[in-house]
Amino acid sequence: MASAAAAFDGDIRGQIETGPMTTFQLVALGICWTINMLDGFDVLAIAFTAPEVSREWGLEPTALGIVFSAGLFGMMAGALLLAPLGDYFGRRLTILGGLATITGGMIATAYVDNVYAMVLMRVITGLGIGAILASLTTMTAEYSSNRRRNLSISFMHAGYPIGAIIGGLISVYLIHAFGWRSVFIFGGAASAIMMPLVYFLLPESVNYLLDKQPRHALRDVNAIAARCKLPPLDSLPDRPSADKAPRISVAALFSRDYLAATLALWLAFFLSMVALYFLLNWMPKVIVNAGLSADQGRFAGVLMNAGGALAMTLLGWLSAKFGLIRLIQIYFLISAVMIMIFATAPLSTGLLMVFAFLMGSVMAGLVGLYSVAARLYPTQIRNTGVGWAIGVGRWGAVFGPAAAGWMIAVELERWTYFLALAAAPAVLAAMAVGLIKLRA
Repeated sequence: MASAAAAFDGDIRGQIETGPMTTFQLVALGICWTINMLDGFDVLAIAFTAPEVSREWGLEPTALGIVFSAGLFGMMAGALLLAPLGDYFGRRLTILGGLATITGGMIATAYVDNVYAMVLMRVITGLGIGAILASLTTMTAEYSSNRRRNLSISFMHAGYPIGAIIGGLISVYLIHAFGWRSVFIFGGAASAIMMPLVYFLLPESVNYLLDKQPRHALRDVNAIAARCKLPPLDSLPDRPSADKAPRISVAALFSRDYLAATLALWLAFFLSMVALYFLLNWMPKVIVNAGLSADQGRFAGVLMNAGGALAMTLLGWLSAKFGLIRLIQIYFLISAVMIMIFATAPLSTGLLMVFAFLMGSVMAGLVGLYSVAARLYPTQIRNTGVGWAIGVGRWGAVFGPAAAGWMIAVELERWTYFLALAAAPAVLAAMAVGLIKLRA
């Protein structure tokens, strides 16, 4: 590091992008990973508690589908309306505000006594999650070296299924010991603990500080330089000129340079989220309906998330060899095959668990899209671009579980809704992402 400091030319952004990953950068990525892990727990808390909530309140599948979709609707609204605030007020402040919202929504969910209040609290929780996901992706991209960026983003998003895995295992214990409400109290408390950690340990993105230059930007940049063991700056570099910097607005996503890629990215996000959130929310209930136990249903969900986490980790390593776009397509196509085998095979416990694990590849394909979005857009509109891609995708996350509730309620064959809501969307998402061309 001493040699890096000696060769430092005042370009701290360039040092982060081209130099080796420092302990400071790894800590920042670790915090983003932990927050995303808790988001995975918070989003799927309702899926893990669904059998107990449904039994206690006597909910029909259609009502349960609305409860599932409520949190996803909140995530969509948060991504569309709140995530772009990260380009105006900073990624760090957006993350802190989102954590506060999640904490309140999760703890309040534990005290509701009817389905209407449950829907409202899930929307509020989803708003917080949707607001911070783009900032986590952007922060991870901007604190990673160019060489490790795909791996870092994949690693960060692997926290989501890890949170779901831990959530599934913890939920089994909490539900049996304290009842389903304890799952939401646990999730809210964990999010509350993260707020002081973010405040004291996660600084604002260097890219944001250099490009926006808010008040005290020089002080904050030099604090980051000190953590990276680099000399302080005497002054900030000139801000990007107005004619070179994209305007911070959704309209910038539809400029000549980004229009085709934006539309293809949005379509891929929408389709992959239809598939993923149908599987994540309904798999435990579908398995219970087939005659297996609620714990077996939860365990299948855990295995799918474990498969997703493994596939995400491999995505970061293999993308350098096969290319990010091509690898995403491979993951989506593998998942489509596994989904249809799962949907048509007899639900014996052993085979069910194997194919549940392999279906996690659809999750890795979606995570690859986050890397595509972070690489596609420049700093000035990165949070907006990532946030809107996620937000449009959330329409699929809302549609998938709700449509499944109706299809299950009218007693369609299992293979029909797995084909319509999972396998076919995965194939179409592979086709859509193939239309995107990334700059080297």
